[in-house]
Amino acid sequence: MRCFTGEQLRSYCTQVLTRAGISPTDAATVADCLVDADLSGVESHGVSRLSIYLQRLDAGVVEKENRVRVLSESPAALAVDAGNCMGAVGATFAMKKCIEKAAQAGSCWATVKSSNHFGTAAYYTKMAASAGMIGIAMTNVTAKIAPWGSSDAYMGTNPISIAVPSEGLPVVLDMAPSVVAMGKLILAQKLGKSIPEGWALGPDGKPTTDPAVGRKGTLVPIGGPKGSGLAIFVDIFCGVLSGGEFGPHLNDLYADMVNPQGVGHIFCAIDISKFVPLETFRSRISQMSEEIKALHKNPGVSEIFMPGEIECRRHAERLEKGIEISDAVYAELQEIGARYGVSLS
Repeated sequence: MRCFTGEQLRSYCTQVLTRAGISPTDAATVADCLVDADLSGVESHGVSRLSIYLQRLDAGVVEKENRVRVLSESPAALAVDAGNCMGAVGATFAMKKCIEKAAQAGSCWATVKSSNHFGTAAYYTKMAASAGMIGIAMTNVTAKIAPWGSSDAYMGTNPISIAVPSEGLPVVLDMAPSVVAMGKLILAQKLGKSIPEGWALGPDGKPTTDPAVGRKGTLVPIGGPKGSGLAIFVDIFCGVLSGGEFGPHLNDLYADMVNPQGVGHIFCAIDISKFVPLETFRSRISQMSEEIKALHKNPGVSEIFMPGEIECRRHAERLEKGIEISDAVYAELQEIGARYGVSLS
């Protein structure tokens, strides 16, 4: 394991992406998104993703130039075409516009089509929470979940995130409608580790502990038909409503180096002050958190955590102590650095 500060990794990723042809501003946006995931302990969406981003840029299936444009706009809504640029670029643009417009209209929704993998959904909802608003973010991804009653993958592990501010740490939900996100299998395969039974099914429909086999099969939805239903509705919001692609019409981040991914996102910002005073809301969220955390704990439970609390604590700890990078990911970053003439030390 190697340890680096967030700023070291952010600077490294920004330099590499810039030398790969991304503008310095957009490169910094993508780098910040990746490093935020590592700071939060979500290594599956952190700098370990830099390699595949660069592969897709090199293959020409992701646009290096920022071609984000607004297709239509009203006081509380906008439709965005990301122009096949890097996912974090179009997504950050959309959420910032939502926050700006919600300050006037009370809330704003934005759809994004023709985009790419955008990192963690929580990255965008935390932007809204930092602005004193409620944030909502969803994205569709390559088909990896079978509709309930089928063994054929149709929906992706389409994540949903909601974040709200409090007097202390924000409360942040970020979840996939599957037992785990596909990134967990990707990282396990990269590290040469097995996965717990119950995460994925192989192509034969049987449970597997081999992440490579699971990636060829399907992921298990949470709560059976409930997780399946959530995944379908995220695809409706991100694919159908955005005017983009959905389900099996999306292309795979890793397996398809010929066609753009074509993923879609949806974002919302809600201005809390239009409903109740912001400080009152913060205070009541803190009250709710304190009451929940003070509840009777089951045997073996030392603390009850609010959604996102573990990640927020880890973020603060890693800002101070640094981020540990596995040997496999470090070797990959070293190889990338040698190719682009950027040192990570």
